[in-house]
Amino acid sequence: MAARGGRSSDPLTIALRFLASRSRSEAQVRERLASRGVGAEDVDAALERLRELGYVDDAEFAAAVIRSRTQGRARGRRLVGEELRAKGVDDEVATEALDRRYGDELDVARPVAERQARRLQGRGFGDFRQRLGAFLVRRGFEHATAESLVTELWETYGAPD
Repeated sequence: MAARGGRSSDPLTIALRFLASRSRSEAQVRERLASRGVGAEDVDAALERLRELGYVDDAEFAAAVIRSRTQGRARGRRLVGEELRAKGVDDEVATEALDRRYGDELDVARPVAERQARRLQGRGFGDFRQRLGAFLVRRGFEHATAESLVTELWETYGAPD
C-alpha cells in the first residue's frame, strides 16, 4: 500500500525508514508514527515488532547517547540525563544507564577542560577561572567539577609568575 508521493503507509516501514539514519528512543518512534497518522493500535504493534527485532531498545539507546556524550565534545552527567529524558527515555532507564555507563565526571570533563585551558593559557587567574568554569558549567558539568579542574589546570596552563 502506498501513500502520497509513493511512500509506504505501513507503520513498520515508516518506523524502519526513521530508524535507518540513527538509533532512536521508543518515544521518538511512537511520536513519528503518530505524526504520520498511524493509529494507536498499529503504533503499539509496530513498536512490539521493532523491540522483537532489536531495532528499538531504550536501554541500548541510552548507552549509545552516553558513549557519544562522554567522548569528544563531552557533556556533564546532568545535561546527558536531561537529554535522555527529552528524547523520551524513562527516568528509571536513564538513571540506570547513567549509573552504569557515565563514569567519573572529573575523568569525562578533564580532556575537554584541557583543550579549553590551552586556549586560555597566559591569562590571569580570575579570567582563566571565570572562562574555564563557565565553559564547563555550560556543558553541564557540576560546579564542583569545574572548580576542581580550574584549580588543577591552572598549575599547568596558568600565567607564569
